[in-house]
Formats: sequence, C-alpha cells, structure tokens
Amino acid sequence: MGCAAMVRCAAMMNATLLLGACTVGYRVDVRNDTAQPIGVAIVHGDPSGQANALAVQRIGPNSRGQVVRNNVPSDWLMYLQIDAQGNPSYPPQLDLRPGLTVVRVTQDGNVPTGKMHLERIERE
Repeated sequence: MGCAAMVRCAAMMNATLLLGACTVGYRVDVRNDTAQPIGVAIVHGDPSGQANALAVQRIGPNSRGQVVRNNVPSDWLMYLQIDAQGNPSYPPQLDLRPGLTVVRVTQDGNVPTGKMHLERIERE
C-alpha cells in the first residue's frame, strides 16, 4: 500500500471513530398502568422549539413495552412524551439521559379523562 493510500485509510478510520463517539442511544421501558392504550415517543427538542418524534410505540393498557432510538447526536436534547385519547391536559414529558430509562404511566382515577402522570423508576 502506498503512502497516499495509507493516509486516506487512516483518515477514514479517524472519521469513523469520531462519528461513533458522538452518538448515543436511548431505550425506555414503559409500564402502562392505565386502563387505556397510550402513545409513547422519544422526541428531539431543538433550540427553536420544534419537536421531532424519533421513535414511537403504542403500548396497551396495563402492559409493558419499549421504545428505542439509537445513533442520536450526543448534544441533542431528548425527552419522552406520552399521550392517550381523552387526556385532558398537555401530554406529560420526561427528560431522558442516554441508556435505559424505566418509567411508569398512571392516570388520575384510572379513567380516560383523568390527568396522566409519568414517574421515573430508579434502578438499583
């Protein structure tokens, strides 16, 4: 391999390492403790206030599911947002950290018109 080819190869390897080091992944384990299906989204909120859902999952009543998004730039602001039909208030949000987050979703009175709540469950 010639000198110029070796330099190109080294530059490509460095670029790959840099790109790999600048992204993170998010995985959210959601426990839906409500009596209705919910929509769960991992959302990127950019500085202009624009929100962009990067991963969306529907989770049935009284069940559990996951929503996952990998290869997200490490400097992006990410949050979890949940909603359901009949929710009388703004959809609850929870700031996310890279890696696994476990959350529990409840609803006042366990009825479709009750206010929804998100609770982070700390892992031991």
